[in-house]
Amino acid sequence: MNCAVLQTDLEPPSAEQLQNAFRQVPELTAMDAAVLGKDAFGLLAKGFDLAQAAAMQSALAAQGVATEVVEEAALTELPPPKPLTKVEFTPEALQIADFMGRIVPLEWHDILVIAAGRARLVDFKQSFEKKFVTQGAGRHSNLRVVTHLETKEVQNDHWLLEIITGGAAQRYRAMADQPEATLLFQCLGERRGRDPAGNLTLFVQDLAKFAPAAVLNHGAFFMRENGDPSFSYPSQTAFYREITWLLWMISSGRAQRQRAVNNTNT
Repeated sequence: MNCAVLQTDLEPPSAEQLQNAFRQVPELTAMDAAVLGKDAFGLLAKGFDLAQAAAMQSALAAQGVATEVVEEAALTELPPPKPLTKVEFTPEALQIADFMGRIVPLEWHDILVIAAGRARLVDFKQSFEKKFVTQGAGRHSNLRVVTHLETKEVQNDHWLLEIITGGAAQRYRAMADQPEATLLFQCLGERRGRDPAGNLTLFVQDLAKFAPAAVLNHGAFFMRENGDPSFSYPSQTAFYREITWLLWMISSGRAQRQRAVNNTNT
C-alpha cells in the first residue's frame, strides 16, 4: 500500500523542518531527503510504505507540524488538461473557445481551484551540429561534413496557469510565456502588456474577482493580493503537488473554498 503524507493546515513547514523529518524516515538517504523536500508543497511525501509515512508524521509532529497519512488511492487524480486559448469574461461565466471556435461556458461557481505561478520545467532544445568525419585512408582519405540533430535538456522557468472545476471534473491549462498565450490575453484589452508575468497576474486577478469562492494556490494568492508574480515553485512537480493537496483539503473538509490559501497571509 502506497501512502502519502499531507499537511493539515495552511502554514507550510520550513525547509529545515522537512529535512529533519525526512532524516527520521527509514531507508531514506540524505540525497533522497533533499530531493523530496524540494518538491514538498502541501503534499509532503508520496510513495512511502505505511511505516515510512508514520515515521515522517511522528517526526513532523515533534516539530509542531500537523499531518495526516492517507492512501495515495484516496487522492484526487487530475483529469487530462484542456488548453485555454481564447476566453471572454462575462457576468455569467468564463466563455472558453476551443480550437474549433466553439464556445463552452464555465460558470463562475463551478471553478474550484485557480493555480498560477512560476515553475522550473525541463525543456528539450534541438540544434543541428556539424562535424568533420574522415573517410578513407592514406592518400585516398578526405573530410566530409556530417550534420547531426542533437537534443539537449535545459531547465527554464515558465509561467503556469491551471483552472480546476468542481469535483475535478475538468481542468484547463495555459503557459503564459508561450506564443499561444497572446490570444488568451486578448481578453485583457488595453491592459495587456508584453510581460507574460504581468499579463498572467491581471488574468488571475480577474478570475478571482469573478470566482471569489475558488481556492487559490500560493502563486495565485500573491498575484491577487499584491499584484506580485514572484512566488516561485522549484519544479513542475511541486506546482502540481500543491494542487493535489488543495483538492484533498477541500474534499476532506479541512478547507472551505472561500477560506483556503487565498485567505492565508503566508
